[in-house]
Amino acid sequence: MTTIEYRDIAVDESEMRATDDEGQKRTVGYASRFNVWSLDLGGFREQIRPGAFDKTLRSRNDIKGLINHDSSKVIGSTRVGTLTLVPDERGLWNEKILPDTTYANDHYVVVKRGDVRGQSFGFSVPTGGDEWNADWTERYVNELRLHETSDVTFPAYPQSTVSARSLAMFEARSGRSRDVLAEAVESLLRGDVTDEHADVLTEAIQRSRGVSDDEAAAVIEAIEDETRETDLAAEPDTGGELYVLRQRLALRERALRLI
Repeated sequence: MTTIEYRDIAVDESEMRATDDEGQKRTVGYASRFNVWSLDLGGFREQIRPGAFDKTLRSRNDIKGLINHDSSKVIGSTRVGTLTLVPDERGLWNEKILPDTTYANDHYVVVKRGDVRGQSFGFSVPTGGDEWNADWTERYVNELRLHETSDVTFPAYPQSTVSARSLAMFEARSGRSRDVLAEAVESLLRGDVTDEHADVLTEAIQRSRGVSDDEAAAVIEAIEDETRETDLAAEPDTGGELYVLRQRLALRERALRLI
């Protein structure tokens, strides 16, 4: 599982505008700026460093240009040359050649008028791709995988389901990939946690927040109790199924409070 994060650039820094070049409607602007502190991202702030996009742009993956991160509203693609991404000394410049569709034409009009001026991008960070300060309040992204850039109506710094800070702390202290923890937390949210996921979550609870051995042991006991009761209630009767569901919900609430 890849954990996708989203970042918006301040409107006055994106310099987004609409142009009409030889009959081709385009939107252009900065999707990211280098060496600029973000707003608070849930207990930390970050900077994207120059060079962070270099490897992902060389990989020739098909990066999409979207409206408001909506995959049903594609307005560019690097594979076919309708999305151009160029890093310079200031940040990542992107240019989207708009398709002749109703939603793209409507989008062009509101960008041209200045009603929509925000830019954003979706990315993931590979292992070793970022650095944190000692108290995990500042992050420097040295390498990322770019998935898409978006023209956005309301820049809002949306976050991934699992805090990037918690994932990075877990990775640094446990030696496990942050994607392993993200998958375990998602399994809790779905209600289909496995023994392996339970082990990962217990380790995360103990390492990420420095909880005591007694607190970690309590979580381990809850996980073991759930496993035992699941085995006892394996027969398909309504009471057993409801009991297992209650146990899973209790475990989820306990884990999510501590991660």
